[in-house]
Amino acid sequence: MVCRFFLAAAEAGYSPGIPYLLSFFYMRKEIGLRIGLFLSAAPLATCFAGALAYGITSGRMDIAGWRLMFIVEGLPAVILAFVAYFFLPDCPEKAKFLTEEEREVARARAIRQVGEEGGARVGSLDLKDVGAALLDPKNWLISVSLQYS
Repeated sequence: MVCRFFLAAAEAGYSPGIPYLLSFFYMRKEIGLRIGLFLSAAPLATCFAGALAYGITSGRMDIAGWRLMFIVEGLPAVILAFVAYFFLPDCPEKAKFLTEEEREVARARAIRQVGEEGGARVGSLDLKDVGAALLDPKNWLISVSLQYS
């Protein structure tokens, strides 16, 4: 149960984190398509999950099939987590793969979207906003309703 708790705690920020990260790079009118592509990957992966699990567990191995499946499916995710931690940029200003001109364009697009006063938002998180979101009953209501639906 303890391991399951830590796994859930680590995964909890993934789904809301992807649209948040994408919002630093794309305008509102562009982000819907990108989030749609991200969300459509889960059903697509489910299509192949059964065949992959069967292929992994059906062979004669010295290790139990379920253990081999956890290794084959889990090891790439663990490796990519470390890769993403070191190479995935927080914001366009920190993206090593962008040129200086591309960084300026990304910053100008972000300011155009949120306004000049929101320019500081690019690549940062205001803890005041996080606290306000945690105190908002609507957020807790949707969380509880999704849990029991």
